[in-house]
Amino acid sequence: MSKGAIILAVICLSSLVNGQCANPKPRPEIRSLSPNERARFLRALEQLRTNGELDRLSKLHVDNADAIHGHPVFLAFHRLFVNDFAAAINKVDPGLPVPYWDWSLDATNPISSDLFTNDYFGGNGAGPQNCVQSGPFANWQMNIDSPHCLARKFNQGNSIAPFWPPEALLSMQKTCNQYGALSSGIENGCHGAVHLGISGDMSTMFAPNDPFFFLHHGMVDKLWYDWQLMDSNTRFQMYDNVNYNDPSVSANDPIPGYPNMRVGDVLDPRNSLCYVYVDSGSGAATKRLMQEVDRQSAQRNAMSAAGPGGPSSAPPPATADPRSQLVAPQTMASTMPSPQQQQQIADARNINPASAAIAAAASASGNGNPTAESTAQLNDMTSQISRLSGNSDARAGASAALHNQQVNFLQNTILNGLTGNRGVDMASAILGRHHRFFRRYVNALARRDDAEVKGMGLDDILTGLTTGLLGNQGLLGKDGLVGHLLQGLGHVVEVLPQGLSETLKAVGSIADNVTNDVFNILKLPKVDMSKVPEKERRIPYVAKLPDWWYQRNNLNATYANQLHDQIHTMIDGFNSIPGYVSPAVAYYAAKKYGGAQ
Repeated sequence: MSKGAIILAVICLSSLVNGQCANPKPRPEIRSLSPNERARFLRALEQLRTNGELDRLSKLHVDNADAIHGHPVFLAFHRLFVNDFAAAINKVDPGLPVPYWDWSLDATNPISSDLFTNDYFGGNGAGPQNCVQSGPFANWQMNIDSPHCLARKFNQGNSIAPFWPPEALLSMQKTCNQYGALSSGIENGCHGAVHLGISGDMSTMFAPNDPFFFLHHGMVDKLWYDWQLMDSNTRFQMYDNVNYNDPSVSANDPIPGYPNMRVGDVLDPRNSLCYVYVDSGSGAATKRLMQEVDRQSAQRNAMSAAGPGGPSSAPPPATADPRSQLVAPQTMASTMPSPQQQQQIADARNINPASAAIAAAASASGNGNPTAESTAQLNDMTSQISRLSGNSDARAGASAALHNQQVNFLQNTILNGLTGNRGVDMASAILGRHHRFFRRYVNALARRDDAEVKGMGLDDILTGLTTGLLGNQGLLGKDGLVGHLLQGLGHVVEVLPQGLSETLKAVGSIADNVTNDVFNILKLPKVDMSKVPEKERRIPYVAKLPDWWYQRNNLNATYANQLHDQIHTMIDGFNSIPGYVSPAVAYYAAKKYGGAQ
């Protein structure tokens, strides 16, 4: 057993009584430490560097890099790894609280964070090697991966690109119902923004050289922990491979670098590892805002449903199903069939092949390999409708229905065919990268006039699929959807709420009392936001990360870019609400303007 594993085992066992944690240690946000505690923590970090523990941790991370990134064990490994670090800290200073850094509070302007001052972790690197020359880690000399100075190289020169805001983090936690979805969302999204924002050693596999690593991953672990608390009956036992290419996984799998530890040993840190997190206020403030958003959205929907004539027969509000975000084909009023005609249309629909056969046909068509059977699908529907009896109005109504079926067939071909009937994945792919083409194509179909609405054959649909979605370089064209899917997007399930944009549109404004609650929860001095420049009142966009980052970490660049686009849509929605003040904006405004006001 390694030295680190022995330390970890002793610390854990000493806190357990009959296998249960008797007194979980609280992990606070670093800015809530007292000045004395902060000074002790900084001294303990210096001791870890001089006694070799920081080298041990960095080497362990480097040696297991391929196994712990881009795989379901990502969160589990780093939970144990941060706990290993905490055990090392408490060995040199028993009883010292080991903090995390809630970087979501600094999301709008990270460089303004107290963490980058000399009282905390110091600032950017300088010189040809980007050596840290300020703060408690100035001129640190590191040994892993080779002798060098501790380096930082902020990704915007002397500044740092914005991080994921608290709204995006909470939305991800509320949307994900499976461990793998959350893990992949964090790993492909918010996790990398902090690493590359600070950069230098933090953008390498020996990132644990920089103490920022452990506070950052403490926050990552807290995101998982808070998600587990949302459904504590099941999520403290949940572990799966959703959104990963790994074969089946089990809680009995060993954790890389810790051969005597299993994933199941770290799923519930309250017992096995004996710690809990103390919220910084960001999570609670964000939940307060979301409660108001949900209240106004529900109220607006209820009013729309009631209307002046009583309850409306309008369809329910948009759901989180990504397909609801696709442009739905609309039939013009002049072609809407009567009730009798609708029955004839229903009869025609009943003649359609079984859903399994349609799925198989869609799969063949979507992959550019239509069989004789799949080619006959729409032609068969066309011939069935052509045999309908009745007047021209009935035929027009039936033709309109056929047309809509064909549009739906196009959607289903795209949604199901390329990835083995995983519709959510394809909807996300379309929305993320090919939504402009897809919507333009479907809208073109929906606008067909009466003379054209009599139906399209499968050949027309395949032409659109081939030229618009498969790209101009054949099936593997880099500018086509298949080319992107082959990078691994095909198995991705929903991580962010697809219907949130519609919900946000229903919000009229955020009242002052709600904004006051945000400042109070965060324990900040109230700021008159009307006097804050508009640019500083808005949640800023997050930066795209370079493809090399995803390649180095076994990640999915296409999936990550799609998450990036969804975050921007979400940010636009929040910024469009009058009076909305993000907790991150409130934190920045109070820091910059609170004293003056």
